[in-house]
Amino acid sequence: MKPSRALATLFVAMTVALASLQLDAQSSSRKQTERKSQESSSSRKAHEKILKAYGVYENQALQDYVSEIGQRVARQSSLADQEWKFVVLDDDSINAFTTGCCYVYLHRGLLIHLNSEAELASVLGHEVAHVTAKHPQKRMTRGVLASLAAAAAAIYTGSGAVADLANLGATAWMRGYGRENELEADRIGLQYSVRAGYRPEAMGEVFDMFRRGERFEIDRARAEGREPRVYHGMFSSHPAPDARAVQAAKAAANLEAGPEGGWVDNRERYMKAIDGLTYGSSRAQGIVRGNRLYHAELGITVAFPKAWTVENQRDALIAYTPSKDTLMQITLRDYPPTMGPREFLFSQLRGATLSGGEPIQINGMEGYTARTTSGSPLDNGAGPVRWVVLYRGKSAYLFAGASRSSRGAVPEADGLFLSVAETLRALKPSEYPLAEPYRLRIRTSTADTRLEDYADDMPVEKYPREELMLINGLYPNRKLQPGTLYKVVE
Repeated sequence: MKPSRALATLFVAMTVALASLQLDAQSSSRKQTERKSQESSSSRKAHEKILKAYGVYENQALQDYVSEIGQRVARQSSLADQEWKFVVLDDDSINAFTTGCCYVYLHRGLLIHLNSEAELASVLGHEVAHVTAKHPQKRMTRGVLASLAAAAAAIYTGSGAVADLANLGATAWMRGYGRENELEADRIGLQYSVRAGYRPEAMGEVFDMFRRGERFEIDRARAEGREPRVYHGMFSSHPAPDARAVQAAKAAANLEAGPEGGWVDNRERYMKAIDGLTYGSSRAQGIVRGNRLYHAELGITVAFPKAWTVENQRDALIAYTPSKDTLMQITLRDYPPTMGPREFLFSQLRGATLSGGEPIQINGMEGYTARTTSGSPLDNGAGPVRWVVLYRGKSAYLFAGASRSSRGAVPEADGLFLSVAETLRALKPSEYPLAEPYRLRIRTSTADTRLEDYADDMPVEKYPREELMLINGLYPNRKLQPGTLYKVVE
């Protein structure tokens, strides 16, 4: 039977429309594929820079463990078929971030403050959700790389890094994506971790951990008469999931009554995984004990005046007086083998006005010292800076020192800066044990265990008891129950 002309016309129109829809779908699919490819390419490039800046934490068993949990959560996401990478970075700050499909990074400092595998899964689910919700694409990876470049800069004279250095407080490298996106990542990430079988209340416990840290910082800042340095990362700026959100996540995962065998928490397995985790600086970064740095891999030590605070940052050693009116920074650079110390220092200070330059020799190391008439981070770049470079092996140790006051374009503490440079020397055999890092150790409490008894072993100048309470999730006044796994530092 032949179709009518009207039906034939309609059939042709439908065929054309269908073909058009197929072409649109193919075009949209190609565009999505291209965008995903571009995002992956940007993330791969960022990955190389991130690893260079932070370094990978050298513990393969821990890396494998974190990756296992991350893969378990990511398999519940809308990008389950992608190749995900979960990396623990050698950094002691409390942070986690992603640059997009499909790279997720955790600082080892965050692992110290978590207390179960379920908490770890909720953090990883949150970061996976940022990727699936395309939050990094909206923010663009190049912004991340710009932040990284700024963080890695030294106090070059007249550069924007001078202003960065003036803020001596530690800040999170990755900020959040804004309240709306963070809440979305909470909701989606909670669904992922619940589908993976993890106890949903654990996400709220991670929020509580950040809030305890903020409360401690606020109390500490009040006691010290300063503004608090509050973390502004993934969990601090918005409320923890309430009972309704937890119930919704269970329903979305079709696991309202819990998975067969019960919800996964795995506190004991998690504690075993982080037993021995580096606390504070790692061996690769060098260990600060009192006012002296010991660095086994470089085979050197350097000392500062006893009253100074010494901060061992990932790309620089920074030390300053209690009043923060005098400051020093040491960075490590490679130098061309054909370039002497004088030429190298001039190349680092290109464009600056120099004075008082002269060659020096310290503990068998050739060097050069000079002053720049400006560049101090203590007075918006207007004051002078003392510079010293010392050659040791294939590395150049670059010292920079500034004081809030100066006379005749000479920093007030100019002589002190030179004396600090003179303390740089090779490690003695007996000093190598001092270059080994502090470690987290896991123990089981008894009825007689008092956490306060371990406070003196904490490698912090102030509030060791409070720091110990924080890493155990007990701050400000919770008690350690008998038979509980707990953390100490040795």
